[in-house]
Amino acid sequence: MRRFPLLRIRPRFYLLARVLLYKEGNSDGLMKQPRHFCILFTAMAALFASQTASASHGNAVTEQYATASDGTPLHWDVYMPAGHGPWPAVILIHGGEFKLGGPSTCAEAGTDLARAGYVAFAIEYRLAPPGKLVGQVSEGHYPDQTNDVKLAVIAARHDHRSNGSVAAVGGSAGGSHAVFVATTGRPGFDQVDACVSLSGAYDYPDVDNSWNPAFQDAVTNYVGVPITDTAALQAASPAFQTGVVAPPPIFMIASALDPMPPRQLPDLLARLAANSVTDYEQLIIPGDLHAFDYWSTVKSDVIAFLGTNLTGAAHNTQELINLSTRAAVHTGDGGLIGGFIVTGTTPKNVVLRGLGPSLASDGVTGVLADPVLSVYDVHNSLVAQNDNWTAPLPDEVVAAGLTPAHPNESLIATILPPGHYTAVLQGKNDSTGVGLLEIYDLDPASSHVSNISTRGEVVGGDGAMIGGFINGGTNTTKVLVRAIGPSLTGQGIANALPNPTLELRDAQGNLILANDNWRSSQEQEIEATGIPPTDDLESAIVATLPPGHYTATVTGVGGATGVALVEVYDLD
Repeated sequence: MRRFPLLRIRPRFYLLARVLLYKEGNSDGLMKQPRHFCILFTAMAALFASQTASASHGNAVTEQYATASDGTPLHWDVYMPAGHGPWPAVILIHGGEFKLGGPSTCAEAGTDLARAGYVAFAIEYRLAPPGKLVGQVSEGHYPDQTNDVKLAVIAARHDHRSNGSVAAVGGSAGGSHAVFVATTGRPGFDQVDACVSLSGAYDYPDVDNSWNPAFQDAVTNYVGVPITDTAALQAASPAFQTGVVAPPPIFMIASALDPMPPRQLPDLLARLAANSVTDYEQLIIPGDLHAFDYWSTVKSDVIAFLGTNLTGAAHNTQELINLSTRAAVHTGDGGLIGGFIVTGTTPKNVVLRGLGPSLASDGVTGVLADPVLSVYDVHNSLVAQNDNWTAPLPDEVVAAGLTPAHPNESLIATILPPGHYTAVLQGKNDSTGVGLLEIYDLDPASSHVSNISTRGEVVGGDGAMIGGFINGGTNTTKVLVRAIGPSLTGQGIANALPNPTLELRDAQGNLILANDNWRSSQEQEIEATGIPPTDDLESAIVATLPPGHYTATVTGVGGATGVALVEVYDLD
């Protein structure tokens, strides 16, 4: 019986690997040499937050954490504790009437939280008119802003500096968003584990606030409806989400003469009581300051609250994740095929994407113009199929930033019972080109999704086969990476790659190890794994990798082409 590599995947959502060509020795990362690659991870796809480009900003570092559904790049300022992580994470959400402001207004809070032992992410989110972020296309009306905050929660939860436990601290409009992501979403995924709101807005259509035109203007501008549209305003109000899911601990703070209309906090408290929610605290301080303006007064209370409620389970010490594979898609045996398993006893909510046209924006040539994606079970019965994705997509898919960028691309969102599955990416009407196959686990339940291996066609130019994987734990993980070609002939595969060669690179494109024929280097280490390749012309690499993002690139010696299999084994 053939032994398959089983890749452990945390039962949380992971963002995707977008492949960019990398020129060795070229600091700007321009796409010049097709055999050298780095990965730009985006949130959503980002899955995992894109942090490939960063800049200093005071005592923080600015990074891109996700890409919004309209293509807007979203950034955060990161405040790091001293010592070695991972640490519990706090996302800081600025205010500004839903249309102004930015992460820099949370700088004092970020610095204090980092000193207290938290990794703090001060986030930006799309703004309502007339505000706009650089690259923002949408108007920033509800639910754009809450979707962006949910992306930040997901990115922070899976950031390698975080121990997986995430709180939100927001002020004014940011306080509204903080409570929204506490009272909606999935625990352990896009719902925070604790929430602090400083002078938040909670009940947008509250008639008791009708005397306050500034409040009315802010909330109606954000939601994009008149004050008379009570239903739409309630749908966007945090107070009206309290009966949907069980919220985590919530800490609500305001000043005695807070500029926020006075009924906002009592209205939220009444809704919590009506839904039998008791895990909350409130604090009223003297004065008339608002939101982060009184941070210095309440920071000790906030840090004590977080210390009590933001513990969370640390990351597994070692975890290996395989997310995507890019390769040339041909007809017949040349389709891109990914095998994965749903383990455990619980059905799994998964999303699979087949991309092609949007790869051109990353400089990839000869892309697959119209991908078609199919999923089969262990009996080879068709489970689901999609040619061109259509709206509306499920809320969690949109919130995670997984909406494909091109109408011809494919997406399958489905619930799969435990078992073995195969995802097949082909071109419509037997078309060919470079495609990207991705598998996402959207459900933090007891079942897991494991990606075993991916088989595809290796051709010249941009047609190398690239498997992206992540060591998302806190310790190093020992892996075996294999590139299989000639032995596929014995499995009935025509046109197998006669002599594969393998490169292992980190997220910056730096070469870690390379191998042509597996006996030529590390022979004893590879044999000791018990699963060396069966043909001497096949390639293998054993490496002990720190947490990070990696690519395994398979090409043919001398420019040879053919069908190959890339596999990653967790040896620990």
